Amino acid sequence: MTRRAVLPVCLVIGAVLACINGLCQAFLATGQVDTGRRIAVRPPSGMQGQSTQTDLVGITCGMAASIAMAALASRATARTSRVMVKANSGSPSLIQVLEQKKLLSTLENLRLLSAAEKAGVKVDTVEELGLLTFAEKLNLLSLAENVLTNGSTPFLMLAGSGVLGFLAVSAASLSDGSFLQYFIAGALGAPALVLAVAALVILVVFGGARRTRDIDVSEKVVSYGANGFNYSSGKRSASLLETVEQKRLLSFLEENRLLSLAGSLVNKPLTLTENLRLLSTLEQTGLLSQVESLAAQRYGGVPFGLGGLAILAAAVLAAYSLPTNGLLVALLLALPGLVLVVIGVAIGLVKPPVKSESFSNA
Repeated sequence: MTRRAVLPVCLVIGAVLACINGLCQAFLATGQVDTGRRIAVRPPSGMQGQSTQTDLVGITCGMAASIAMAALASRATARTSRVMVKANSGSPSLIQVLEQKKLLSTLENLRLLSAAEKAGVKVDTVEELGLLTFAEKLNLLSLAENVLTNGSTPFLMLAGSGVLGFLAVSAASLSDGSFLQYFIAGALGAPALVLAVAALVILVVFGGARRTRDIDVSEKVVSYGANGFNYSSGKRSASLLETVEQKRLLSFLEENRLLSLAGSLVNKPLTLTENLRLLSTLEQTGLLSQVESLAAQRYGGVPFGLGGLAILAAAVLAAYSLPTNGLLVALLLALPGLVLVVIGVAIGLVKPPVKSESFSNA
């Protein structure tokens, strides 16, 4: 069954209802119909309470309209073709930032995963809601990585917040005091506040991070110019999250119900992850960033796979050549061999797709 993203639709419906309700209240509060007279826009001095209520309703409707526009924009983007968001050149990946800022261990120490499970959020909830496919279609992971790891992002957001905030204050300070005035003020003030808060959070949480491992991949580029075809080679950054989206691994995970399978095999897997301190272990060892860096290399997973196969071959040889303890030696060798093979296969699965030749008009 095809899952549909219900969050944008709910936001649009709620915003529309809020606007309709606000408009009705505004016209009921400000409109006074007399024979031979027109509807008064500004209530008389004895009705300041109703005027304040109208101002608040206008601001609320403006904020609701901003939310509706954002939801409609995300919905329209979901219907368009996929636009790949490339990682920032020279900037750290989001995985490297999480490891540097100790955010994984912070998440574990705050017991947020077990708290989510106690609240009824299970590991397969994202499958039921279709969030993985939704995030993959909109490239939300690579987009978030591109925004959060870009050093200029918070300053651009603060600049945009200042401009919108100035316009909102200017609209609210006009002397006419109409509903439209406060509607515009609310529509501009809501994104200004969101941008300011988001910029401060990005500065505090993600500021100062640097690239710790190389994630650049080499590509061959064929360009056509005045002198005909030109062949050159270049490099681009390829993060693990970007690769996961490009290879559609999230939708594969969701369509095959692998999270539901894991939830059925393990009781409270999120709480178990916290109790085993897997997140802090991954953070301290830097395993995720190491896999990301090896995947960006041309033959990053080959040594692990070949080493694992060699150990497995030695295990088989030991099982047949040693008469007494051959089976025990074979079992002891088989376990690390299988681990190395799995690591090699995993690195191969998340290897960024690199085109040997890509055509472009210069």
